[in-house]
Amino acid sequence: MNIRRLFASAVLLLAATSLFAAGPPFDPAYTTLRTARPDGRVIAVNNYEFDRDVYHFTLNGTLYLLAPVDKTDIGCVFVGEGTYTLTPATAVEMRQLAINTGDEKLKVLTEKFTSGVFFDQQLIVKAGGPDKGTVAPEANKALDDFLKYERKELKTNVHIRVLQDVEDPSDPSLFLAYIRGKNYPPAILAVDPRGVDALALHIDDGGEKTIFINVDQTKGGIWYLANMKSEIASGRATRIIHPALAEHYSIDTTIAPNAEVAGKTTLTLTATNTFHVLPLSLAGKLRIDDVSYSPAAANPPAWTSVAFIQEKADEDDDAAAVFPTMVKTGDKLLVRVTYHGVDKRVMQDAGDGNYTVGARESWYPNVGAFREPTMFEMTFRYPQQNQIVAVGKETENRVEGEQRLSVYKTEHPVRVAGFNYGKFKKLTQNDAQSGMSLDVYTNPGEPDVIREINAMADNGAFGEESELQSGVRVDTGALAQAAFADGANMARAGNVFFGPLEDKHVAITQQSQWFFGQSWPGLIYMPYLAFVGSTVRHNLGFGLDMSEFVDLVGPHEFAHQWWGHEVGWSSYHDQWLSEGFAEFSAALVLQFTKGPKAYDDFWEKRRKEIFERSARSILPNEDAGPITEGIRLSTWQDRSGYRVIVYEKGAYVLHMLRMLMSDPKKQNHDEDFIAMMTDFAKTYSGKNPSTADFEQIVQKHATQPMKITQDGSIDYFFRQWVRGTDAPKLVGDLKVADSGGGKYHISGTITQSLVPNDFATVVPVYLMFEKGAFAKLGSMVLIGSQTKTLDVDLPIPRKPKSVEINLLHDVLTR
Repeated sequence: MNIRRLFASAVLLLAATSLFAAGPPFDPAYTTLRTARPDGRVIAVNNYEFDRDVYHFTLNGTLYLLAPVDKTDIGCVFVGEGTYTLTPATAVEMRQLAINTGDEKLKVLTEKFTSGVFFDQQLIVKAGGPDKGTVAPEANKALDDFLKYERKELKTNVHIRVLQDVEDPSDPSLFLAYIRGKNYPPAILAVDPRGVDALALHIDDGGEKTIFINVDQTKGGIWYLANMKSEIASGRATRIIHPALAEHYSIDTTIAPNAEVAGKTTLTLTATNTFHVLPLSLAGKLRIDDVSYSPAAANPPAWTSVAFIQEKADEDDDAAAVFPTMVKTGDKLLVRVTYHGVDKRVMQDAGDGNYTVGARESWYPNVGAFREPTMFEMTFRYPQQNQIVAVGKETENRVEGEQRLSVYKTEHPVRVAGFNYGKFKKLTQNDAQSGMSLDVYTNPGEPDVIREINAMADNGAFGEESELQSGVRVDTGALAQAAFADGANMARAGNVFFGPLEDKHVAITQQSQWFFGQSWPGLIYMPYLAFVGSTVRHNLGFGLDMSEFVDLVGPHEFAHQWWGHEVGWSSYHDQWLSEGFAEFSAALVLQFTKGPKAYDDFWEKRRKEIFERSARSILPNEDAGPITEGIRLSTWQDRSGYRVIVYEKGAYVLHMLRMLMSDPKKQNHDEDFIAMMTDFAKTYSGKNPSTADFEQIVQKHATQPMKITQDGSIDYFFRQWVRGTDAPKLVGDLKVADSGGGKYHISGTITQSLVPNDFATVVPVYLMFEKGAFAKLGSMVLIGSQTKTLDVDLPIPRKPKSVEINLLHDVLTR
């Protein structure tokens, strides 16, 4: 039994009846930790060197030890002359570091510093025994600098993670340093055996343990993120085990007329590790009133309040519960969190019955949205003139006094749950072809942004020649029909290419944000931009290119019902399995609704954007990095890197696989591609696959033209297109001549250039005929910078006009 914890509980009981009666339970260890300062113990270090994974430090000066917590030394402040180096463990991370530093020749990052804050138990133990001394003003100044950075810039409560090492120690322990160096922005350098996700640094990590991050306004971001170099060398990374797994969420939410939220969420958890400290995800301005727990087997639950951590709302969104005794692996418990507040990220009144609803990963307290599918039961209480549309099936809807009560329950586990809220007009259609039932919710009221535009029009702000002089009018009936069409078209295409969805009902709802579409399980938000005409969009300054966005946003968001919800993704490395797949799915709808030319034009636009330099960017998008770098592709050198590479190049990879697998000899040319995609969707339904998992499915279904290596592996394709950044330039110089007797002579060359020596491309060759007709002649494999000759006589029923390569944008080329 933990005597310190028993004592802490006794303190809490006393506090509840005395000075602290109005406040929440507090944890004495956390309070000590959060306020810990140099306590007068010092260690002099002379040319002291140590390594932490890819980091090498050299310190000359003094370590000022922070006050211990439960007799554990948790960290120190260094003052003196220090140097660290960061030597990337992989070529990809070296390239990423070069992009972020702006030094294309960089191999090792080296930084000098005169002070730093270290949370590292090993450093203190191995540096030698401390002496009594005087705390230098520079030490206090360096600590204050870190605390300000933690709260105002990083907006992450590092102390929660340090508390875990005190309460739930592991070997090795956390290493974290805050360095304000001479050449680079202030940075956090960390090696965390629990995975960097435990640091709550706002990234869906893949179990990596080493990170370098800064939040500089110009060059901020994650500069380095990787497994430990020993793991990379061995090819085996230790599995990250999070503290707990949620089996069920019961969320009771009351929405006030001013959009204030009051909630009570009960989590049914299974401990997947031992812990005292349980981090919780909750939007920061939703203030916790109480955290209680009960053994899951207790009937009725035997609730006990526990200490919880939540700092000021404008500092960070991190929260945690601190249990009085150790929760052991396999324990099942209920955790109940009560909270309230107004957080515009959760809900914002947009005017006239329109509300902007967001924070889909933190509007309710949770232990990891998107981590594993979970059951949800949601009860909503709200002004009865409004309406809730939520994930799951509505099982109750009734009026209680001045409020309406709605209950939604999921019928199977889902990764995340959410809702839309406002005054809606509901229309329902059943699409017989896809078997889907579609509800569309539109808001006939004018949101504030439209009212402001119309007020400007009434005052003549747009001039007599402007088509906006009469303001903006929205036809919700027409919008509903457009949403029905998008949903039905995507459902039909998805059924054919990926297999039917498990859920046969989807709600499509209007929201007041201009550009932001969003998909939840069975619930889709459509951006307001999709609800105004092209002329209005152009006159508002959104540009003519917004027409494609409007054409694609509905199918893209609907496609997430397959890619993102039915099939998830493992980490940020694999998010293209959601976003790239959804973008490809939207292109399929474009092909079926607007024809092959529109589909081909789509890929030509994607091709150009992949190789161009976006506005406000220094690098062309192609140089942002490989698809597997995910959200990290958006850097100060390429603001559009994530969107262009993950969405557009990710989609292009699927298109290339489709074209590689296309077989003109089969009645359905896409038969093999469809078999592959339906197999992937079925195999990983309810799971979170990685890119490697998808590659295995592709290998399983690989057709003979794809198997260009001796062992038949398609690893080359993923190495080049998913994990690489190269792309070829292809030039065809082919001619056709009549050889007589119904035969035609095809001759000339195909050249590949601007690629490494081992870059392999299957180049398709097409015969072009009159009136736009064409036929695929075959393909030719080129490796590296190479020119191949084609010289053949073929019997062809009619004379071709020309011979072309890559006619259907089969290969992404420069």
